[in-house]
Amino acid sequence: MTKAISRSEPGAGHPFLTFLNSVADDGKTRRINSFQNATVLVRQLEEEGFAAPSEPVTPIQLRKILTLRETAYAAFSAIAAGRAPGREDALYLSEALKAVYQDAEIGIGESGLSVAASPLGRVYEQLVLSMDDLLRSDQFGRLRECRRCTHLFIDKGRGVGRRWCSMSR
Repeated sequence: MTKAISRSEPGAGHPFLTFLNSVADDGKTRRINSFQNATVLVRQLEEEGFAAPSEPVTPIQLRKILTLRETAYAAFSAIAAGRAPGREDALYLSEALKAVYQDAEIGIGESGLSVAASPLGRVYEQLVLSMDDLLRSDQFGRLRECRRCTHLFIDKGRGVGRRWCSMSR
C-alpha cells in the first residue's frame, strides 16, 4: 500500500494522508468533506488501494471512521509542527492500533512480517493499519502541513522543502 494520489498535487505521499486530506475546504476549518456519503468515500479509498468492504459502511461506522480521521489529523498536525500530540489523541490512536492488531491477520514469511485486516476487512481496520504503516515509515519524519489548508503531505524535496500541498490551491 504505497500508492498515493490526492486532490492536492504533487500528492500526499501515503494513502493514509490522502484519507486525512479528505476535506474539501481550502482553509483551516475541516468542516466540509470531499465526499458526499460513505459509498463515495469507499470508492475514493479503493482508488488508493484499500480493499472493498464486504458490506456497506453503516452510519455508525462512518462516524467512527471520521473520528479516526480527525483524531489522527490533530495528532499528525501537531507532529508536523514539531509539537507532541495531545494526550487524548495519542491515547485514542494507541487504543485503535491495539484493537485492530488484536483481530488482524499476522503472517511471518520470507519477506518478513505481514499484517492485514481481519477477514471481515472493515474500512476502519484497513485505515488504522495504513496509519501504522505511515507511522513506521522512514518518511514519517518528513511530514508537513500545508500553510494554507489542513492537508498533510510527505515532503520529498531537498532544501527548505514544500510549504503548500499544491501550487494550484
